[in-house]
Amino acid sequence: MRYTILFLYLFWNVPTTAQKPKPVQLKILTYSINHGVSSKGTTNLLRVVALIKKHKPDLVAIQGVDSGAVGSGKLNQMRILSLLTGYDSYFAPAHVYQSGNTGVGILSLHPIEGMQQLKLPNPDSTRGRVLMCALVQLPQNKYLRFCTTQLDDLSSFNRGLQAAVVNEALQYSIQPVLLVGDFSAPPIDHELEVMHKYWTDAGTGTAAHTYIPDEMRYDYCWTLPRLPLKLLDYTVLYEPNTSDHFPVLATYEIK
Repeated sequence: MRYTILFLYLFWNVPTTAQKPKPVQLKILTYSINHGVSSKGTTNLLRVVALIKKHKPDLVAIQGVDSGAVGSGKLNQMRILSLLTGYDSYFAPAHVYQSGNTGVGILSLHPIEGMQQLKLPNPDSTRGRVLMCALVQLPQNKYLRFCTTQLDDLSSFNRGLQAAVVNEALQYSIQPVLLVGDFSAPPIDHELEVMHKYWTDAGTGTAAHTYIPDEMRYDYCWTLPRLPLKLLDYTVLYEPNTSDHFPVLATYEIK
């Protein structure tokens, strides 16, 4: 009888932390860095590195980043950011720029299981755009699709079509999706209607702008409402001299 009582005691007194692991928190930074050139015409890469080291995000999305372009010294800017921060780096070229390429990139502290690139439509023949996604392995064997893009800033028709293609490509994902980047339009523009219809905008209700010349919010963090990502914090960092955009820092919980 006493063995039965002992067994029941041990069985019912398993620590609750073993039964319910703590939710995984994820801090992300997204930044459109204007080809690595500051408002003073000098490189802004060291300042971007300083911001990453200060805030210690798990994942970083970079837009307007160059590789081999003459104006940026023919350097691979994502590789420089990787070497100076210790993050793994990935680059997706969007279009040819100054005898090199410009596009989007991802820096990660976590293992990347796979990368995807999707060329976005460009019927007005302006400049190429691309959607880049990383399948990220997080603690507790959780996975996340971390995606970034920079939509067309010259053609509203292209921009609306690109937003629709991005939505179609991601909204049925079985993994949680965190989509961030420079969408080249404020929330009120009709080109982003499809995003507001299906996605949750982390910056809704905030007054802070992210694009300095127009004082509008062009940079976004989007999640799908049906997937288990909960926003804990959203901040636009005041960086008036680093780029023509402000960086956005957000923290999520994966339930």
